[in-house]
Amino acid sequence: MSDLKKNNTTKLRDILNSNGLNKFAVIDSYRSIKEEERFTNWLDNGYGAGMPYLQNRRLLKADPEKLLKGCKSIIFVLLNYYQKKNDSPRDGGIVSRYAYGRDYHKVFSSKLKKIRNELSAIYPQEQFKTGSDTLPIFEKHYAAEADLGFIGKNTLLINKTYGSWLFIGEILSTRRFTPTISEHSIIKKCPDSCTLCIDACPTGALVSPYILDSTKCISYLNIENKGTIPKEYRSGVGRCIYGCDICQEVCPFNQSVAETEETGFLNQIAGSSLKLKDILLIKNDEEFIAKFAGSPLIRLKRAGLIRNACIVAGNSGLHELSPILKKLVNDPDPVISEHAGWAVEKMISKR
Repeated sequence: MSDLKKNNTTKLRDILNSNGLNKFAVIDSYRSIKEEERFTNWLDNGYGAGMPYLQNRRLLKADPEKLLKGCKSIIFVLLNYYQKKNDSPRDGGIVSRYAYGRDYHKVFSSKLKKIRNELSAIYPQEQFKTGSDTLPIFEKHYAAEADLGFIGKNTLLINKTYGSWLFIGEILSTRRFTPTISEHSIIKKCPDSCTLCIDACPTGALVSPYILDSTKCISYLNIENKGTIPKEYRSGVGRCIYGCDICQEVCPFNQSVAETEETGFLNQIAGSSLKLKDILLIKNDEEFIAKFAGSPLIRLKRAGLIRNACIVAGNSGLHELSPILKKLVNDPDPVISEHAGWAVEKMISKR
């Protein structure tokens, strides 16, 4: 390897490591026509749940050149968010691990912007663009191509160190960095015989290996979906009040992951569970914001979180919550009112 290439890679590694990002990979930028076709077929089958931004940005996601003119390299970095789940009391709604603490968009974006600024200072003639679940790019596909892991049957990127408990960030660069050497020389895919994630999904969202129907996915239903959650999936939501980790919890590759050291994630804003009574009694948006500022849960707004709490309350059969739910039937928000009524009826049926 020439000194130029060696310095190129060494500088990049030093910058990433100094910002607490030790898992990274570099690939040459290219348009992935094959992934674009796969994604188009997935959308055509209705699996995108009508999320308009997926369709609108479809042609961007496979072509980094459309995101950064003259893009030559893509640098992918991983950030571990795994934390052990505390036992959730029966009167609590379960929160997905990635949402225990500070919003990962804020945490990761801050790191990536700092890295971008450092790279710009070293290479002032070049352009850099960063994102983490914010740029319309096939993050999982390209990260797997960079050999940071493989796509599991649950459709998530699985890394040999972090499992699938990870966030993916990317830095698009007009400077060409030397592609990294593979770190996944042994495991390249899930075992053919393993169907644990598919079998465990309560709503049948994993319709087959590597195919997710978002319309049935609990994480879509209780986060991305802003309206009514279809009645046929409400029982399957179980006690999940924000997101869902079920397909990850059963995955064999996720059983020996070290806990994150990222302080932002360890700052327990929501924590691993939310007391249903406390959520159902939130009176207005101001009270909701004061409680969850800085958390990923803020995107739900009061109506979304109370909607979810109504479903969990109905599934949990906590009759002591009936008086609160009956009051919420008269809430001016029609989504809250309908879900509260459903919870009351479900409790009556359980008597």
